[in-house]
Amino acid sequence: MSLAALSLPVVALALAAAAGWLSATVLAAGWLAVVRRVPRLGASAPALFVLPWLVGLALMLAAVLPGDPHAGTVLACHCLDSMPGWFHLCPVHPERAWPLAAPALAVLAALLPRRVSGLRALLALPRGRGGTGPEVVSLPAPVALLHGWWRPTLVVDSRLWAALSTAERRAVLAHEQAHLDRRDPQLMVLLRLLLVLAPPALAHRVARRWLEGAELRADSAAAATVGDPGLVAMALVRCARLAAPPTGLAPGWTAGGVEAGVHRLLADPGTGAPARPDLRAAHVGVLVAILVVGLAAVPWLHHQLEHLLNHSL
Repeated sequence: MSLAALSLPVVALALAAAAGWLSATVLAAGWLAVVRRVPRLGASAPALFVLPWLVGLALMLAAVLPGDPHAGTVLACHCLDSMPGWFHLCPVHPERAWPLAAPALAVLAALLPRRVSGLRALLALPRGRGGTGPEVVSLPAPVALLHGWWRPTLVVDSRLWAALSTAERRAVLAHEQAHLDRRDPQLMVLLRLLLVLAPPALAHRVARRWLEGAELRADSAAAATVGDPGLVAMALVRCARLAAPPTGLAPGWTAGGVEAGVHRLLADPGTGAPARPDLRAAHVGVLVAILVVGLAAVPWLHHQLEHLLNHSL
């Protein structure tokens, strides 16, 4: 394959990266604005941020799968039959994408390095080794958290564990079990993976906001398990008095906002919801349907993409 022929896959990858970055940026900013007003929509993040990847995939396929539906040509070269003299993206004649190679490389140079480094950081996260009970060890801070994402291990600081009463320990364990039942460690990694496309500052804010909501939902599930929202609220306050600092982007007893958790638990003592993952089968079904529609629309996207390129060149 000649050097000029390599320009088509480079252009396709650049289109996917640019479309994914743009849609992820707009979606992240919009999601943060909406969730600020309607907090219950925060659970939508793991499913919603699949969409920029689907947009990028559709644009990449639209670049390399030729066709002109108006001329009755689908998945076949149409360089000579559709709009003669126009610039066409075509895998049969990949060298014709050469004029776009330089701007495509510039786009990739601007977007890819930080995304690759973000992926490497995610791959370096500990997977965990699982376990049936809490590991009480000496930690730098009085916290209880889930270590690892694939097979999380509940780790509790010995000072925190010693300071809690039997009932408070039961509330802490119920909270952490809710995280496990909700698949929060796995969803946290999935969400951070999906947000690799977005600008880092926005990505961090989205992940943080989702985690705050996940903590509140785990509080509610813990209240349903122990049957006493007041006990869960009391354990939250007890941990706060022990000066447990936030633990960053990791599910854990002290990772959420204590004040928000206590207010929510005490606002309606009768509330309590079972632990359910934020990404469910219904969400996956909708995403698969969107993927199918996007794939079916590829020939039309290819045609419109060529129109855009020809009017821009």
